[in-house]
Order: sequence, then C-alpha cells, then structure tokens
Amino acid sequence: MLIKRGAEAELRRTEFLGRPAVDKVRVPKSYRLTELDDGLRRSRIRIEARLMAEARAAGVPVPIIYDIDLVEAKIVMEYVSGPTLKEVLDRRGSAGLEVAREMGRVIGRLHRAGIVHGDLTTSNMLWRDGRIVMIDFSLGGKDRGREARGVDLHLLREGLVSAHARATAYYREVVRGYREVMGPEADGVIATVKEIESRGRYT
Repeated sequence: MLIKRGAEAELRRTEFLGRPAVDKVRVPKSYRLTELDDGLRRSRIRIEARLMAEARAAGVPVPIIYDIDLVEAKIVMEYVSGPTLKEVLDRRGSAGLEVAREMGRVIGRLHRAGIVHGDLTTSNMLWRDGRIVMIDFSLGGKDRGREARGVDLHLLREGLVSAHARATAYYREVVRGYREVMGPEADGVIATVKEIESRGRYT
C-alpha cells in the first residue's frame, strides 16, 4: 500500500518477517543516465541508513532498519504508527509547549552528533509512547558547521510559522530545549538563524 510519493522516494506499507514495516524506495530519474542514476540512488540510501544509525547511537529515536537493498535502492524499516508531531501540537494547546521543548532536545542531540536533518518539519517527526521519533533523513548529512545547523533550525521555524498558530511560543521552547543539550555552542547557531532570517528580509 502506497503511503507517500515524494520527489525522491516512495513509501509503502509492507511486512518484514511478520512485522509491520515500510519500504522506502529511491525512485529512478529518467532524465539521468541510468548508470549515474543507479549510483546516486545507492549512495543516498547508504547515507540515509548511516545517518539513522548514528542518530540512534546519539539517543535520537528513529525507526529500526530491518534491511537495505542497494540493487533496488530500498530501505525496509519499522512501521511507526504514531501521529505526526504536527497533529500532536495542533491538539495539545498549552501542553504542546513541553512537546516543543523535547523537540529542541532531540534536534540538539542530532546536531551534537554532527548530523543535520535537512528537512526539519513537524511532519517528519512522529509521536510514540511519549517520545519523538525522527523520520526521513533523505536530505540529511554530516556537518558540524554553524551555517548548516542554523539552516536546519531556520527550516523548522519556517515550518512552525506556516503550520501552527502558536508558532512563536513553540519555537521559543524549541530553543530552550536545544540550549539544554547544546550548551554554550547553541548561542552561535541561534545567532546564525537570525542572520539567515535577516538575509531573507533584505534580498
């Protein structure tokens, strides 16, 4: 069963050894040479799987990877049934503030491990048993630079503003949670977010 079709990949419900699972397949691009396209899709699958493994080692909940098929450019992973964080924040009201702070802590753990997600939105985080499960590392990478981390947080802030009425309060809590984990290093990243926003205003 197709769950989602994106520009780069398709997600389908399946089973793996009797367990509910998801197939994530990097779709071929007809405008690229076949050999080049195959190599790029395999490379992105490897990178995504490695980032997920490193995120888990850093204390960030992610779906369990069951299998990697480089020929099909496919990851088979655990199916996480919880709602998206977008849905959780929409219905929790003031109780969503603590959820937002935990979001900041989770992002801090990623950044402390040198991982940037690349597509931080509340639709790419699931809520299961009171914990945030981070999904979709397809645009992620390794980068400890302030700019990359700032872009990550800027994208999250933009997503909050576009999707949530209490975006300002939620982002404030995200920053608090982020500071808890990142410590003094957070200051430079938060300053970079403000710089990025200024660039957008004056271009």
